[in-house]
Amino acid sequence: MVQARVLIDIYGDINGHELLRQFDLAIGNSGGSLVLACLCNDMKISEIISVFRNEDLRKQVFSTLTFWEKLKWRDIASLFTKALGPKYSMERKLEGLTKILKEKDHLFNEKKIPKPIIETPLNELPAIIKKDSLQLLIVGFDYFRERVSFFRSNPNSRTDKFNNGKFYQVPLAHAIHSSSNAPVNYFDAPAEISISRLNANDSRKSWYWDGAVSGFNNPVLAGLVEAITNNYLSPQEYCILSIGTGTGSKVVLTDCQFSTDPEVKAVYEKNKNNKDFAITDSSSGFVMDIKKISGSILDDPPDSATFIAYSILDPSLNGKANIVRINPCTKPEKNNEGVYDAPPVYKNMPNGTQRFKDLMELGMDAVKNEEVDLIDEMCNKFIVTDGAPCLTNQLIRGEAGTDNFLGQASYKEAKEKWMSCK
Repeated sequence: MVQARVLIDIYGDINGHELLRQFDLAIGNSGGSLVLACLCNDMKISEIISVFRNEDLRKQVFSTLTFWEKLKWRDIASLFTKALGPKYSMERKLEGLTKILKEKDHLFNEKKIPKPIIETPLNELPAIIKKDSLQLLIVGFDYFRERVSFFRSNPNSRTDKFNNGKFYQVPLAHAIHSSSNAPVNYFDAPAEISISRLNANDSRKSWYWDGAVSGFNNPVLAGLVEAITNNYLSPQEYCILSIGTGTGSKVVLTDCQFSTDPEVKAVYEKNKNNKDFAITDSSSGFVMDIKKISGSILDDPPDSATFIAYSILDPSLNGKANIVRINPCTKPEKNNEGVYDAPPVYKNMPNGTQRFKDLMELGMDAVKNEEVDLIDEMCNKFIVTDGAPCLTNQLIRGEAGTDNFLGQASYKEAKEKWMSCK
């Protein structure tokens, strides 16, 4: 939702293929791979947004496990605690994704192409998009080999030359199924997909978790490596737009309790009972450990991937690299009394504090209408270009309010920077 809302604000309500033709490489992971699939499907951006707003369609992807399905030995923990165990069916996710994108495939339904785009191998998509030089990249995590896998459209990628010409093609549906298959607390099994070696008699089954498990939740660094190894350009010639899905959490003050600095300790004392907006309890346990590890793959603040990619293009870190990070920050802000509270843009609206609390509590599986309404509302408070109060934008590195940071502190500034890059 966030990514599609950003794209429609920058580019207008254009078709996916028209948008993709403006780029040389597009890379997606997890939820971003779903947006990329919709663009490959040539859906208008408004149509992509309408899919995310449709609860019936969301439930086809996030299909809740039945009681009997939870009785499987691997899923039985989810019967006893909401904090641990899968909630959704891996198999029905693939069915849902395929069904939705087939129905929205105007080119196939109008008989302009011989088979649905969602069933088309990635290496055949650039020709359908009508830009043969376009490279597509989707990230997955190989369950048994325990390593990252990159599903590419480019059979001749230099990064893949060490496979001695063994290029395995993957249908678009199976690539995004792998990339969006979050483990432990979300889907009940690794994604089962089909791969086949190009120009050879070798078809097989393989298993994957969400690409975020590999450390590429934000895939910008992998995309830059792919671009650099296949194109000989000067660092300043690269223009990279990196769009996130929101970042933020309660303020972590667990270490402040033990600080020897009186001012730092005072912050802890003022917020030690502020359970809504601050984390002050330093205890841990097995269930908490599992929950933390499974959740850690889904976020990366401050965003190391964007910073590393930036430092490759501009080792001096002097603001010369054309990398624009757009990602709304949903984090509490300190008020005049030194107590963390909802940001002013929420405080100044009816029931705003509670709306912000609810937003912070959302998981990545926002399925109910009221949950998606919170995300839509967040977009309205972030995608602001008239100078009105808004949610802040995630910086590449540093702190807003100082003279020492990389990136843009607001969506307006980030959009202006991107337009100047083009």
